[in-house]
Amino acid sequence: MVDEIFREVDDELRAERIRRLARRFAGLGLGIVVLAGAGAGGWEYYRSTQQARAEQASLTYFKALHDAGMDESASGASAPLTGVQKKGLASLTQLSGVAPAGLATLSKLRVAAASAAHGDVQSALTTWNSIAADRQADRNLRDLATLLWCQWQIDSGDVATVRSRLSLLTDNGKPYAALANEALATLDIREGQDKSARGRLTRLTQDFAAPEGVRMRANALLQTLGQAG
Repeated sequence: MVDEIFREVDDELRAERIRRLARRFAGLGLGIVVLAGAGAGGWEYYRSTQQARAEQASLTYFKALHDAGMDESASGASAPLTGVQKKGLASLTQLSGVAPAGLATLSKLRVAAASAAHGDVQSALTTWNSIAADRQADRNLRDLATLLWCQWQIDSGDVATVRSRLSLLTDNGKPYAALANEALATLDIREGQDKSARGRLTRLTQDFAAPEGVRMRANALLQTLGQAG
């Protein structure tokens, strides 16, 4: 499920290329950073260097994903890391400190997900919490951090806290609403609230704006609850 979420984000980066990357993820602030009195030539130079920086960072990011085994060809397994994978994670960690703002945040999310998958869940939870609380970060990436934090707390976290945080992601138009509702249904099952879970899952199966994977999992859970009932 985590791989599915990141794949959607990465596909958007690829599809829109550098201009979209700079506008939505890099947070370059074009138009407000030019020094007073700078001429058009200076401005064009600044813009071109910033775009070149964003382009190089995006190329480094996708190479790091490939090396770390996090690209679309990866299986998502949590086997021991190879040397190449460790190198990819190290590159992502470096990007999280030097890349344009949004790409840096996305790199942090990726590194945290890898940490969780390989046993260091507490470190990942701390990272996701810090991103979710960062008012300077992209709103969608903050929501993604909240969702990941909640997903890793579904089985053992405080139910009231997880439910409260997930509820912030379920409004119409929120990018992760379907995934948040899926997680809420899982919480319902954990608490023995099968009727509530069935209602959420039924709505998900009928929500054609939801990712196909979410609808398929919702249908499978409904069948399991029906058999259990």
